[in-house]
Amino acid sequence: MSRRDRSSAAGPAACIDGATASVEAALAQATALITPARRLLVTGLADATLETIQAACDVAEAAGGAIDAAAAEVASPAAPLVARAGSITADLAELRGRADLVILWFADPDALDPSVAADVLAAPLADGSRREVIAVGPDPAVGGRHLPLPGEAAVDAARLLHASLLGHRMPSGNPSTDVVAEACRELEAAIREAGCVGIVVGSSCTDPLGLANWAINLLVRTINHERPAFSVPLAASPHGRLDNAAGAAAVLTWRYGATGAISRADRLGGDFRPAECSAAAMINRGEVDLVLAVGRLPAEVEAAIASRAADLAVIRVDDRSDEPPGCAGPCVHLRCEPPAGTILRADGRERAIVAADADGGAASMSDVLESLRDRLRGEPRS
Repeated sequence: MSRRDRSSAAGPAACIDGATASVEAALAQATALITPARRLLVTGLADATLETIQAACDVAEAAGGAIDAAAAEVASPAAPLVARAGSITADLAELRGRADLVILWFADPDALDPSVAADVLAAPLADGSRREVIAVGPDPAVGGRHLPLPGEAAVDAARLLHASLLGHRMPSGNPSTDVVAEACRELEAAIREAGCVGIVVGSSCTDPLGLANWAINLLVRTINHERPAFSVPLAASPHGRLDNAAGAAAVLTWRYGATGAISRADRLGGDFRPAECSAAAMINRGEVDLVLAVGRLPAEVEAAIASRAADLAVIRVDDRSDEPPGCAGPCVHLRCEPPAGTILRADGRERAIVAADADGGAASMSDVLESLRDRLRGEPRS
Protein backbone atom coordinates (compact mmCIF):
# COMPACT_ATOMS: atom_id res chain seq x y z
CA MET A 1 0.00 0.00 0.00
CA SER A 2 1.31 3.44 -0.93
CA ARG A 3 -0.38 5.43 1.84
CA ARG A 4 1.50 6.14 5.03
CA ASP A 5 0.47 4.67 8.37
CA ARG A 6 -1.62 6.87 10.64
CA SER A 7 -1.18 7.31 14.38
CA SER A 8 -3.23 10.03 16.03
CA ALA A 9 -5.59 10.76 18.86
CA ALA A 10 -7.99 8.40 17.12
CA GLY A 11 -5.62 5.53 17.87
CA PRO A 12 -3.06 3.53 15.93
CA ALA A 13 -3.63 2.78 12.25
CA ALA A 14 -3.50 -0.95 12.92
CA CYS A 15 -3.40 -3.44 15.78
CA ILE A 16 -2.62 -7.14 16.00
CA ASP A 17 -4.04 -8.87 19.09
CA GLY A 18 -4.44 -5.47 20.73
CA ALA A 19 -0.85 -4.34 20.14
CA THR A 20 0.03 -1.46 17.81
CA ALA A 21 1.31 -2.61 14.43
CA SER A 22 2.04 -1.20 11.00
CA VAL A 23 -0.59 -1.44 8.30
CA GLU A 24 1.71 -3.68 6.29
CA ALA A 25 2.13 -6.08 9.21
CA ALA A 26 -1.63 -6.08 9.89
CA LEU A 27 -2.42 -6.85 6.25
CA ALA A 28 0.14 -9.65 6.26
CA GLN A 29 -1.41 -11.10 9.43
CA ALA A 30 -4.92 -10.78 8.00
CA THR A 31 -3.83 -12.65 4.88
CA ALA A 32 -2.19 -15.31 7.03
CA LEU A 33 -5.45 -15.78 8.92
CA ILE A 34 -7.67 -15.93 5.84
CA THR A 35 -5.55 -18.29 3.74
CA PRO A 36 -5.88 -21.40 5.94
CA ALA A 37 -9.34 -20.55 7.32
CA ARG A 38 -11.84 -23.37 7.16
CA ARG A 39 -14.68 -20.92 6.53
CA LEU A 40 -14.59 -17.14 6.32
CA LEU A 41 -17.64 -14.97 7.01
CA VAL A 42 -17.72 -11.42 5.64
CA THR A 43 -20.28 -9.29 7.46
CA GLY A 44 -21.13 -5.74 8.52
CA LEU A 45 -21.43 -3.95 5.15
CA ALA A 46 -24.35 -1.65 6.10
CA ASP A 47 -21.74 0.64 7.70
CA ALA A 48 -19.80 0.96 4.43
CA THR A 49 -20.10 2.71 1.08
CA LEU A 50 -21.15 0.93 -2.11
CA GLU A 51 -17.53 0.96 -3.27
CA THR A 52 -16.36 -0.68 -0.04
CA ILE A 53 -19.12 -3.29 -0.14
CA GLN A 54 -18.06 -4.35 -3.62
CA ALA A 55 -14.44 -4.64 -2.46
CA ALA A 56 -15.62 -6.77 0.47
CA CYS A 57 -17.46 -9.05 -1.97
CA ASP A 58 -14.20 -9.45 -3.91
CA VAL A 59 -12.46 -10.64 -0.73
CA ALA A 60 -15.28 -13.07 0.06
CA GLU A 61 -15.11 -14.50 -3.47
CA ALA A 62 -11.31 -14.79 -3.39
CA ALA A 63 -11.52 -16.76 -0.14
CA GLY A 64 -14.65 -18.77 -1.00
CA GLY A 65 -16.33 -17.36 2.10
CA ALA A 66 -19.88 -16.74 3.23
CA ILE A 67 -21.29 -13.23 3.19
CA ASP A 68 -24.15 -11.61 5.08
CA ALA A 69 -25.02 -7.98 5.81
CA ALA A 70 -26.63 -8.90 9.16
CA ALA A 71 -30.04 -7.65 8.02
CA ALA A 72 -33.01 -8.80 10.08
CA GLU A 73 -35.09 -9.86 7.07
CA VAL A 74 -32.73 -12.72 6.13
CA ALA A 75 -32.32 -13.97 9.67
CA SER A 76 -35.71 -15.72 9.60
CA PRO A 77 -37.03 -18.74 7.67
CA ALA A 78 -39.63 -16.60 5.89
CA ALA A 79 -37.02 -14.47 4.08
CA PRO A 80 -37.86 -15.92 0.62
CA LEU A 81 -41.51 -14.95 1.14
CA VAL A 82 -40.47 -11.40 2.02
CA ALA A 83 -38.27 -11.14 -1.06
CA ARG A 84 -40.97 -12.57 -3.31
CA ALA A 85 -43.58 -10.13 -2.00
CA GLY A 86 -41.27 -7.17 -2.55
CA SER A 87 -41.29 -4.05 -0.43
CA ILE A 88 -42.01 -0.34 -0.74
CA THR A 89 -39.84 1.43 1.80
CA ALA A 90 -38.69 4.93 2.62
CA ASP A 91 -36.64 6.65 5.27
CA LEU A 92 -37.79 8.84 8.14
CA ALA A 93 -37.08 12.03 6.18
CA GLU A 94 -39.56 11.02 3.50
CA LEU A 95 -42.09 10.01 6.15
CA ARG A 96 -41.78 13.49 7.67
CA GLY A 97 -42.29 15.21 4.35
CA ARG A 98 -45.14 13.13 2.92
CA ALA A 99 -47.16 11.01 5.35
CA ASP A 100 -50.24 12.55 6.93
CA LEU A 101 -50.94 9.22 8.66
CA VAL A 102 -48.15 7.47 10.56
CA ILE A 103 -48.81 3.99 11.95
CA LEU A 104 -46.29 2.78 14.52
CA TRP A 105 -46.64 -0.94 13.87
CA PHE A 106 -45.44 -2.80 16.97
CA ALA A 107 -42.70 -0.20 17.28
CA ASP A 108 -41.47 0.63 20.77
CA PRO A 109 -41.24 4.45 20.97
CA ASP A 110 -38.27 4.04 23.33
CA ALA A 111 -36.40 2.36 20.46
CA LEU A 112 -36.81 5.46 18.31
CA ASP A 113 -34.18 8.16 18.28
CA PRO A 114 -35.34 10.89 20.72
CA SER A 115 -35.41 13.38 17.86
CA VAL A 116 -37.92 11.28 15.88
CA ALA A 117 -40.91 12.18 18.06
CA ALA A 118 -40.16 15.91 17.89
CA ASP A 119 -38.72 16.24 14.40
CA VAL A 120 -40.84 13.66 12.56
CA LEU A 121 -44.01 12.58 14.34
CA ALA A 122 -44.92 15.96 15.83
CA ALA A 123 -43.71 18.03 12.89
CA PRO A 124 -46.50 19.77 10.95
CA LEU A 125 -47.18 18.97 7.33
CA ALA A 126 -46.31 21.39 4.53
CA ASP A 127 -49.79 22.99 4.75
CA GLY A 128 -49.41 23.48 8.51
CA SER A 129 -51.82 20.70 9.50
CA ARG A 130 -50.91 17.97 11.98
CA ARG A 131 -50.37 14.40 10.94
CA GLU A 132 -52.27 11.60 12.67
CA VAL A 133 -50.17 9.09 14.62
CA ILE A 134 -51.56 5.69 15.61
CA ALA A 135 -49.54 3.24 17.70
CA VAL A 136 -50.50 -0.41 17.19
CA GLY A 137 -49.09 -2.95 19.65
CA PRO A 138 -48.14 -3.08 23.30
CA ASP A 139 -46.55 0.39 23.46
CA PRO A 140 -48.40 3.73 23.22
CA ALA A 141 -47.05 6.75 21.36
CA VAL A 142 -46.82 10.18 22.95
CA GLY A 143 -49.39 12.46 21.34
CA GLY A 144 -51.02 9.74 19.28
CA ARG A 145 -53.85 7.23 19.39
CA HIS A 146 -53.10 3.78 20.83
CA LEU A 147 -54.64 0.51 19.65
CA PRO A 148 -53.30 -2.00 22.19
CA LEU A 149 -52.53 -5.46 20.84
CA PRO A 150 -50.21 -8.16 22.19
CA GLY A 151 -46.98 -8.85 20.35
CA GLU A 152 -48.18 -12.21 19.08
CA ALA A 153 -51.04 -10.52 17.17
CA ALA A 154 -48.74 -8.69 14.72
CA VAL A 155 -49.08 -11.10 11.80
CA ASP A 156 -52.81 -11.75 12.32
CA ALA A 157 -53.55 -8.03 12.48
CA ALA A 158 -51.62 -7.27 9.29
CA ARG A 159 -53.29 -10.11 7.39
CA LEU A 160 -56.77 -9.19 8.68
CA LEU A 161 -56.32 -5.51 7.81
CA HIS A 162 -55.05 -6.51 4.37
CA ALA A 163 -58.10 -8.72 3.79
CA SER A 164 -60.47 -5.98 4.95
CA LEU A 165 -58.92 -3.44 2.55
CA LEU A 166 -59.52 -5.96 -0.24
CA GLY A 167 -63.21 -6.05 0.68
CA HIS A 168 -63.39 -9.26 2.73
CA ARG A 169 -65.63 -9.41 5.79
CA MET A 170 -64.20 -9.14 9.27
CA PRO A 171 -64.68 -12.22 11.49
CA SER A 172 -66.98 -11.83 14.47
CA GLY A 173 -68.14 -13.80 17.49
CA ASN A 174 -64.66 -15.10 18.35
CA PRO A 175 -63.30 -13.42 21.51
CA SER A 176 -59.72 -14.16 20.48
CA THR A 177 -60.07 -12.19 17.23
CA ASP A 178 -62.65 -9.54 18.16
CA VAL A 179 -60.04 -7.20 19.67
CA VAL A 180 -57.81 -7.52 16.61
CA ALA A 181 -60.78 -7.01 14.29
CA GLU A 182 -61.87 -3.85 16.11
CA ALA A 183 -58.35 -2.41 15.86
CA CYS A 184 -58.31 -3.21 12.15
CA ARG A 185 -61.62 -1.42 11.64
CA GLU A 186 -60.18 1.75 13.18
CA LEU A 187 -57.02 1.44 11.10
CA GLU A 188 -58.97 0.89 7.90
CA ALA A 189 -61.06 4.00 8.52
CA ALA A 190 -57.93 6.08 9.15
CA ILE A 191 -56.19 4.70 6.06
CA ARG A 192 -59.15 5.49 3.80
CA GLU A 193 -59.13 9.10 5.05
CA ALA A 194 -55.37 9.54 4.60
CA GLY A 195 -53.55 11.05 1.66
CA CYS A 196 -50.26 9.23 2.28
CA VAL A 197 -49.57 6.42 4.77
CA GLY A 198 -46.25 5.69 6.45
CA ILE A 199 -45.95 2.50 8.52
CA VAL A 200 -43.03 2.46 10.94
CA VAL A 201 -42.28 -1.23 11.51
CA GLY A 202 -40.71 -2.15 14.84
CA SER A 203 -39.67 -5.38 16.46
CA SER A 204 -41.94 -5.61 19.53
CA CYS A 205 -43.81 -8.57 18.09
CA THR A 206 -43.58 -12.32 18.53
CA ASP A 207 -42.70 -13.65 15.09
CA PRO A 208 -40.32 -16.64 15.11
CA LEU A 209 -40.89 -17.41 11.42
CA GLY A 210 -40.41 -13.85 10.16
CA LEU A 211 -43.87 -13.55 8.60
CA ALA A 212 -44.51 -10.04 9.95
CA ASN A 213 -42.41 -8.32 7.27
CA TRP A 214 -44.08 -10.37 4.55
CA ALA A 215 -47.54 -9.43 5.84
CA ILE A 216 -46.64 -5.73 6.08
CA ASN A 217 -45.19 -5.72 2.56
CA LEU A 218 -48.44 -7.12 1.15
CA LEU A 219 -50.45 -4.61 3.19
CA VAL A 220 -48.41 -1.63 1.97
CA ARG A 221 -48.66 -2.79 -1.63
CA THR A 222 -52.46 -3.02 -1.36
CA ILE A 223 -52.75 0.46 0.22
CA ASN A 224 -50.68 1.78 -2.69
CA HIS A 225 -53.43 0.83 -5.12
CA GLU A 226 -55.43 3.81 -3.83
CA ARG A 227 -52.93 6.20 -2.17
CA PRO A 228 -49.18 6.52 -1.62
CA ALA A 229 -47.90 4.27 1.15
CA PHE A 230 -44.56 2.94 2.34
CA SER A 231 -42.97 1.23 5.30
CA VAL A 232 -40.03 2.44 7.38
CA PRO A 233 -38.35 -0.63 8.89
CA LEU A 234 -36.65 0.26 12.16
CA ALA A 235 -34.74 -3.02 11.90
CA ALA A 236 -32.87 -1.47 8.97
CA SER A 237 -31.54 1.37 11.09
CA PRO A 238 -27.77 1.68 10.87
CA HIS A 239 -25.56 0.06 13.49
CA GLY A 240 -22.72 2.38 12.53
CA ARG A 241 -22.30 5.86 11.13
CA LEU A 242 -23.65 5.05 7.65
CA ASP A 243 -27.22 4.06 6.89
CA ASN A 244 -26.44 1.90 3.86
CA ALA A 245 -28.49 -1.22 4.52
CA ALA A 246 -30.26 -0.63 1.19
CA GLY A 247 -26.90 -0.39 -0.56
CA ALA A 248 -25.66 -3.62 0.98
CA ALA A 249 -28.86 -5.39 -0.05
CA ALA A 250 -28.59 -4.03 -3.60
CA VAL A 251 -24.95 -5.05 -4.10
CA LEU A 252 -25.45 -8.55 -2.69
CA THR A 253 -28.61 -9.08 -4.74
CA TRP A 254 -26.89 -7.93 -7.93
CA ARG A 255 -23.90 -10.22 -7.39
CA TYR A 256 -25.48 -13.25 -5.72
CA GLY A 257 -29.25 -13.03 -6.17
CA ALA A 258 -30.11 -12.45 -2.49
CA THR A 259 -29.77 -9.70 0.11
CA GLY A 260 -27.69 -11.82 2.49
CA ALA A 261 -27.39 -15.21 4.22
CA ILE A 262 -25.27 -16.41 1.30
CA SER A 263 -23.31 -19.52 2.20
CA ARG A 264 -20.68 -19.00 -0.50
CA ALA A 265 -19.92 -15.78 -2.36
CA ASP A 266 -19.98 -16.89 -5.99
CA ARG A 267 -21.11 -14.76 -8.93
CA LEU A 268 -22.06 -17.90 -10.83
CA GLY A 269 -24.67 -18.71 -8.20
CA GLY A 270 -24.61 -17.85 -4.52
CA ASP A 271 -26.46 -20.27 -2.27
CA PHE A 272 -29.14 -18.29 -0.38
CA ARG A 273 -29.94 -19.90 2.99
CA PRO A 274 -32.13 -17.60 5.09
CA ALA A 275 -31.84 -17.96 8.86
CA GLU A 276 -29.35 -20.81 8.49
CA CYS A 277 -26.56 -18.61 7.08
CA SER A 278 -27.26 -15.32 8.80
CA ALA A 279 -24.12 -13.91 10.41
CA ALA A 280 -25.14 -14.43 14.05
CA ALA A 281 -26.46 -17.96 13.39
CA MET A 282 -23.28 -19.11 11.64
CA ILE A 283 -21.05 -17.72 14.38
CA ASN A 284 -23.19 -19.18 17.18
CA ARG A 285 -23.16 -22.63 15.58
CA GLY A 286 -19.38 -22.59 15.22
CA GLU A 287 -19.55 -22.94 11.43
CA VAL A 288 -17.03 -20.16 10.79
CA ASP A 289 -13.53 -19.82 12.18
CA LEU A 290 -12.84 -16.31 10.86
CA VAL A 291 -14.99 -13.17 10.67
CA LEU A 292 -14.12 -10.21 8.47
CA ALA A 293 -16.09 -7.29 9.93
CA VAL A 294 -16.45 -4.47 7.40
CA GLY A 295 -17.64 -1.48 9.42
CA ARG A 296 -19.40 -1.71 12.76
CA LEU A 297 -21.51 -4.74 13.57
CA PRO A 298 -25.00 -4.96 15.11
CA ALA A 299 -25.25 -5.99 18.74
CA GLU A 300 -26.44 -9.55 18.05
CA VAL A 301 -23.40 -10.28 15.89
CA GLU A 302 -21.02 -8.80 18.47
CA ALA A 303 -22.70 -10.94 21.12
CA ALA A 304 -22.20 -14.04 18.97
CA ILE A 305 -18.50 -13.21 18.55
CA ALA A 306 -18.10 -12.62 22.29
CA SER A 307 -19.66 -16.03 23.02
CA ARG A 308 -17.05 -17.91 21.00
CA ALA A 309 -13.80 -19.28 22.33
CA ALA A 310 -10.29 -18.82 20.93
CA ASP A 311 -11.14 -20.86 17.84
CA LEU A 312 -12.69 -17.75 16.24
CA ALA A 313 -10.45 -15.09 14.68
CA VAL A 314 -11.72 -11.60 13.82
CA ILE A 315 -10.42 -9.07 11.29
CA ARG A 316 -11.97 -5.61 11.60
CA VAL A 317 -11.81 -2.95 8.89
CA ASP A 318 -13.51 0.27 10.00
CA ASP A 319 -13.10 3.94 10.77
CA ARG A 320 -13.96 3.82 14.45
CA SER A 321 -11.97 6.02 16.80
CA ASP A 322 -12.71 3.91 19.88
CA GLU A 323 -11.36 0.46 20.51
CA PRO A 324 -13.53 -2.28 18.98
CA PRO A 325 -14.93 -5.11 21.09
CA GLY A 326 -12.35 -7.81 21.72
CA CYS A 327 -12.46 -11.51 21.00
CA ALA A 328 -10.90 -14.56 22.61
CA GLY A 329 -9.03 -15.60 19.47
CA PRO A 330 -6.59 -13.84 17.12
CA CYS A 331 -7.68 -10.38 16.04
CA VAL A 332 -6.51 -7.75 13.57
CA HIS A 333 -7.84 -4.21 13.46
CA LEU A 334 -7.24 -1.91 10.49
CA ARG A 335 -8.44 1.62 11.19
CA CYS A 336 -9.29 3.60 8.05
CA GLU A 337 -10.19 7.11 6.98
CA PRO A 338 -13.77 8.29 7.52
CA PRO A 339 -15.95 6.94 4.71
CA ALA A 340 -16.21 8.70 1.38
CA GLY A 341 -18.12 7.41 -1.63
CA THR A 342 -21.72 6.54 -2.38
CA ILE A 343 -24.58 5.07 -0.38
CA LEU A 344 -28.10 4.07 -1.42
CA ARG A 345 -31.08 5.56 0.36
CA ALA A 346 -34.10 3.44 1.24
CA ASP A 347 -36.04 5.16 -1.55
CA GLY A 348 -33.49 3.96 -4.13
CA ARG A 349 -31.67 7.26 -4.65
CA GLU A 350 -27.90 7.46 -4.40
CA ARG A 351 -26.23 9.92 -2.05
CA ALA A 352 -22.59 11.00 -2.11
CA ILE A 353 -20.65 10.87 1.16
CA VAL A 354 -17.78 13.33 1.56
CA ALA A 355 -15.30 12.72 4.38
CA ALA A 356 -14.68 16.28 5.51
CA ASP A 357 -12.64 15.22 8.54
CA ALA A 358 -10.23 12.86 6.74
CA ASP A 359 -6.57 13.61 7.51
CA GLY A 360 -5.32 12.13 4.23
CA GLY A 361 -2.88 9.82 5.99
CA ALA A 362 -4.76 6.57 6.40
CA ALA A 363 -6.07 4.28 3.70
CA SER A 364 -9.75 4.11 2.88
CA MET A 365 -11.74 0.99 3.68
CA SER A 366 -11.89 0.21 -0.04
CA ASP A 367 -8.10 0.53 -0.34
CA VAL A 368 -7.55 -1.86 2.56
CA LEU A 369 -9.96 -4.46 1.20
CA GLU A 370 -8.58 -4.20 -2.33
CA SER A 371 -5.07 -4.72 -1.01
CA LEU A 372 -6.26 -7.72 0.96
CA ARG A 373 -7.98 -9.10 -2.13
CA ASP A 374 -4.81 -8.72 -4.21
CA ARG A 375 -2.76 -10.56 -1.58
CA LEU A 376 -5.24 -13.43 -1.58
CA ARG A 377 -5.09 -13.61 -5.37
CA GLY A 378 -1.29 -13.47 -5.36
CA GLU A 379 -1.28 -10.28 -7.41
CA PRO A 380 1.63 -7.78 -7.11
CA ARG A 381 1.08 -4.88 -4.69
CA SER A 382 2.02 -1.25 -5.30
